[in-house]
Amino acid sequence: MTSSPSGSDAWIYRCACATTALALLPIFFGAMTTTANAGLAFPNWPGSDQYSMFGYPWLALLTDIGTNRESYDKFLEHGHRLGGALIGVVAIVLTVLCWVKKPSRLLVILSTTVLLAVIAQGILGGFRVLERLPSLAMLHGLFASIVFALMAATASAASPRWQNPPTAQSVKQAKRVRWMATVLFIYLIVQYALGGLIRHPAIGVRAPISEHLGLGLLSLLVFGIVVISIVRTKIDWLSSSALMLIGLLTCQVVIGLLTYAAKFGVSSLGIVAVAESTAQVVSRTAHMVTGVLVVGTAGVLLARSCRVEQLTRSSTQTV
Repeated sequence: MTSSPSGSDAWIYRCACATTALALLPIFFGAMTTTANAGLAFPNWPGSDQYSMFGYPWLALLTDIGTNRESYDKFLEHGHRLGGALIGVVAIVLTVLCWVKKPSRLLVILSTTVLLAVIAQGILGGFRVLERLPSLAMLHGLFASIVFALMAATASAASPRWQNPPTAQSVKQAKRVRWMATVLFIYLIVQYALGGLIRHPAIGVRAPISEHLGLGLLSLLVFGIVVISIVRTKIDWLSSSALMLIGLLTCQVVIGLLTYAAKFGVSSLGIVAVAESTAQVVSRTAHMVTGVLVVGTAGVLLARSCRVEQLTRSSTQTV
């Protein structure tokens, strides 16, 4: 049984987990903002209209968001900004803890990278508003999934299990698992980017809907093969991530099909697409958020597989 972290390491682990969990707030508001096409609700940044970011009467918008479209858009966009600011504060705390306590060189590097990535993500979002470029909106969404994966991997590296994980039966087996995890992560990023082209048609690139759907369905087969291969290694630390990944991916495919039906309609089933209907808003937002969770879980699997390979090589050289 793995013991719980203690002292300063425990706080670093908690802070890393909190950073990952709280990141879902700006991701959710960002997904809602994209779904509602409210990314340009304010003409300026980092302030909102004539207010500073933290001085804007955000909650006052709740009184009429159901009847006033402008208030609805501003509520979503400013909520997204506040969520991003919150993540920035938590990322600073995590980085300071790691630099002061120095639990490991890896965590110092990872926490610093997380903070720099959060800052870059905020600046990217700001330029999207100031330059009014749809392409930056898509890049902003894609980078969000990568940053979330980095946060999740950092939380995994801060966990007590990271210090003493199980090793593979051989270096060859560990290398094969790490290679599969790397391919899966890249595959998901490409799939996420294709979904971004569909969500941002103003970019001017033809939305590859058939390719996105085809790769989504194919991914079930690919992931099934990979999960079976990982489970057969009998490394529970990797198997748990792989099984969670296949579960999330299955949900993502189902939500994706529902999103397609709500967005484009299915005449043979009598489903008619209604712009900005509740079905469209819920399904499109859920599809994007679940996609981020899938990428994040794949990032954890990749980080863990790298750690298993590292320790397997070390134990082999020691013997």
